[in-house]
Amino acid sequence: SYSADVQIFLRVNGYDLPVAQLGPGFLVLRNPVDHPPCAAEITLSIDGEEKRWMVHLIKGIQVERRKTQIARCLDG
Repeated sequence: SYSADVQIFLRVNGYDLPVAQLGPGFLVLRNPVDHPPCAAEITLSIDGEEKRWMVHLIKGIQVERRKTQIARCLDG
């Protein structure tokens, strides 16, 4: 049987935060930290092949919230 190696990170101000779940319009961080709204980059790696795209953290990151709302940046 085959199991893909999948890794997802959110890069915010030079820090890579591991993502536990990525869905349409949201993500769940493994270890959230409080951070105000800003642009950030998602890196999705599947078996070593990476894709990156820019998102906007609509309401920022809040430790007490499970989901972080995101919107894809049209220029990135």
